[in-house]
Formats: sequence, structure tokens, C-alpha cells
Amino acid sequence: MKKIKYRIQYSKTDAARFTSHLDVARAISRTLRRAGLPVAFSLGFNPAPRLSFGPPLPLGLESEAEFFDLELTADLAAEAVFQALKETLPPGLKVIKVQRLIGKTSSLMAGIKALSYQFLLQPHAELGQLQVKSLLEQLWTKSELPVMKRTKSGEQVVNIRPLWLDYRLDFEPEGLVFLTIKVEFGPRGTIRPDDFCTFLAQDFQIRRVIRKAAFFEEKVI
Repeated sequence: MKKIKYRIQYSKTDAARFTSHLDVARAISRTLRRAGLPVAFSLGFNPAPRLSFGPPLPLGLESEAEFFDLELTADLAAEAVFQALKETLPPGLKVIKVQRLIGKTSSLMAGIKALSYQFLLQPHAELGQLQVKSLLEQLWTKSELPVMKRTKSGEQVVNIRPLWLDYRLDFEPEGLVFLTIKVEFGPRGTIRPDDFCTFLAQDFQIRRVIRKAAFFEEKVI
């Protein structure tokens, strides 16, 4: 039976940000049944929908860049899949884009090469734009940003600086600062937002963190 693959981008906000990656996967699986889509199932004694998900989002974070790949047994228009999901996804999950994948494409975990996160920051002191820019420039120019990581052999200090690819600052009239960072995702690892927050906490109150984008090896969505 021919299987047609689709890539779905969705957001995770509000109360849904406290739902675990596994529970989101279960909720989406139930959604597919309610939506009446012709979902392809795996073979074996316990057939399951042919779904694969992108990088897990740390609990408590919001995201505009969550993804799952879905296989159907019928060639539906992307818009039809979009509408079916739009009407049935649970609160806090919202479909953003659906793309029908053509030809061979990398899996989500292999195809994503970078992620971006946006931090909404409130400076602790009366820091002006120049001071904020200087603080971030100092952080950017460091050769090492050490964090403690739990590994199979126990805890060890890891330098996450090589995984930090870029950043941008945007200033709000109320004194708030939007910091957007781009980080590597792949075999060398990635930067967890909570690890990066340890380098911001001395000078800023972190009001909100959201995953903004995923950057793919090939442009598919």
C-alpha cells in the first residue's frame, strides 16, 4: 500500500506547555483518530500510527516550532490535512503549517540542524540598551560556557559555547529585552534553554522562553 508522508508544524502554548513530550504524542495520536484521516499503521501485534516527532521540548516552555511527520494511505491535499487537524487538536496545540513531502527526506531528528529560542528578559537594574548590548557581547566573546551535564558515566562539565551559533537583541519601550539565540542541534549536542539561562540570571529576570524556529538540512517547511 502506498504511503504519503506529511510534515506538520504546530505550536505548543498556554497550559499545554506543562504537558510532557510523550503525552503530547499520545494526544496527537488520539486527534488523528477523531480527525478521520486515513492514517498508515505499523505492522505487528500492536499496530500504531506511523508518526515521528521532532526534538522534545523541555517541560514548561512554549514553542512555535514543534513538528511531527505523519504517513497517510491516501494522497490528500495539504490544506485538507491542515483543516482536519485544526478542528481536532486539543487546547494549547495549534497547527501552523502542513507540507506534503516528496521524494526521500531526512527524519525530523536527523534533518534539523539548528534551533532558535527567544528569551523575554527584564534587566535587574536600570540597564540601558548599551549596557545590555555590552553584557551580551561579553557573553558571546567567551571561549567557554561551562555547564554541568548528567551523562552515562556520571556528572561532568561540558562547554556549550561552540554550540551557540548566533544571537539577536530587540528592545521594547517598557525596558524589556527580547534575546533570540540560534543553537546547533545534532550529533555534537545542543544547548538547553535552562542551561543558557544560568548565564543570564545574574543580570536579568527571565520572564518567558519560547522555541521560535527549527532550521532544516533541506528546506521542507
